[in-house]
Amino acid sequence: MSSSKSNFFSRAWNRARGKSDVERICKKVFDDLADKDTELLDINSLHVATLMVYNSINKQLIGPHKDPPCFEIVAEKMEEYRAKKGIAFTEFQELILRWVEKDLRLVLVNKAALAVLGAPLLAVTAKNAGRRVPRVGDAVEKVPTPLVAAVFSVGLLLLQDVRVGRQRE
Repeated sequence: MSSSKSNFFSRAWNRARGKSDVERICKKVFDDLADKDTELLDINSLHVATLMVYNSINKQLIGPHKDPPCFEIVAEKMEEYRAKKGIAFTEFQELILRWVEKDLRLVLVNKAALAVLGAPLLAVTAKNAGRRVPRVGDAVEKVPTPLVAAVFSVGLLLLQDVRVGRQRE
């Protein structure tokens, strides 16, 4: 029971900070660039793959622009993998996650800031609108505004990951 709870919270934490988005992006880029027969990414394609991942990250995750590692850092990694025939998916994904780790912290902070700053305004607006509804107005008066703001904060945090009407790429 506790392992399923910890697994649930681990997945929720990874999703909130954008790690699951980065993993999905890595999978798509790897599938596009990897050799279909060997299922390995060519060493010379590592820099292009990194740029493609960062381009997708910047399109999909909120917050400031995330800069990819400079070519020298990528070249060092290319030299490390030179002895192998290519890079496996797990190695590629771990490498990208290591490079993007500091940016994932900013994604979570930006989401939390948006939720915390926007929730009180939404809570007051919702209460004012609810007061005007005939049979609901009295019940709305009894619910404390901070409770409504807390509910809106959680809702905003969860809804920031939802894309309506289009599939994420």
